[in-house]
Amino acid sequence: MLKEKEKQAKKAVDKSFFYGLHQSLTIVIGYTPVAITFGILATQFGLTFWEAGLMSFFVYAGASQFIAIEMIHQGATPLMIGVTTLIINIRHLLMSLSIVPFFPQRTLPWSMGLAQGLTDETFVLNTKVLKDVDGEENRRRVMLGVNIGAFATWVIFTLLGGLIGKWLPVQFSGFQFALLALFIILTASSLSKQNFMTYLIATLLAVVLKLLIPGKIYLILSVALAAGIGAWWRGRKADSPSRVLLKKSIS
Repeated sequence: MLKEKEKQAKKAVDKSFFYGLHQSLTIVIGYTPVAITFGILATQFGLTFWEAGLMSFFVYAGASQFIAIEMIHQGATPLMIGVTTLIINIRHLLMSLSIVPFFPQRTLPWSMGLAQGLTDETFVLNTKVLKDVDGEENRRRVMLGVNIGAFATWVIFTLLGGLIGKWLPVQFSGFQFALLALFIILTASSLSKQNFMTYLIATLLAVVLKLLIPGKIYLILSVALAAGIGAWWRGRKADSPSRVLLKKSIS
C-alpha cells in the first residue's frame, strides 16, 4: 500500500514542466511548417524577418497573422487590423473560462502568462492533459510546459521562415488550413463519452446559427449554448469531472 502511494506521488511530481513540454510535441510538429510559411509570406509581403518574428511573439494568433499581413499588404489601417484580429479571436474568452476551473488559486501574473500561451491547439491539449494531473501547482507547470513548447516553436520558426523568404521567391497559399487540421486532430483525440454530446451540440448549433446570423458571432453563441447545455447535463451527475476537480481543489 505504501509503495503504491509512493508510485502515485512520483507520478504526480513527474507531471511537471518537462512533462508538459513533452506533451507539446504534437503541436510543435504541426506548428513548424506553418510558422515557416508565415515567415516566408511576411517577408514577401514587405516585413523584415525581425518584424515577422515580433508579430509572432506579441500577437501569436496563427490564422489571424496570415490575415493581418494580407491586410498590411493591402494598406489597411492598424485599427482595422486590430479589430479584425479581436473579432476572429474573441472565442478565446470562452476558452479561458474553460481553463479557469483547473486553477482555483490562480494569481494575476500567472493568469496573464498562461493566457498569452492560449491558442486553439494548446487549449485542446491542455484540457485533455490537465485532467490527469493532481495538484494545482503541478497543473501550472504542465500547462506552462505545453504553452512554452508551442510558443517557442511558433516564434523561432517564424524567424527561420523570414530568413528563408529573403532568398526563396515562391508564393504559398492554403497553408492556413494546416492550423485548422491540427486543431481538428487534437479535438478528435480528446473526445470521450462524457464530452462527445457537447461537441456534437456545438457543431450542430454552429451550422444552424451560421445560416441564420451574419459574421462570426455565431461561433460565440454556439459554443456558449453548448457549454451551458453540457454543464447542465454533466452537473446532474454526482461524479462529473467538474465536481471531482472542485473536490480536489478544496481538499
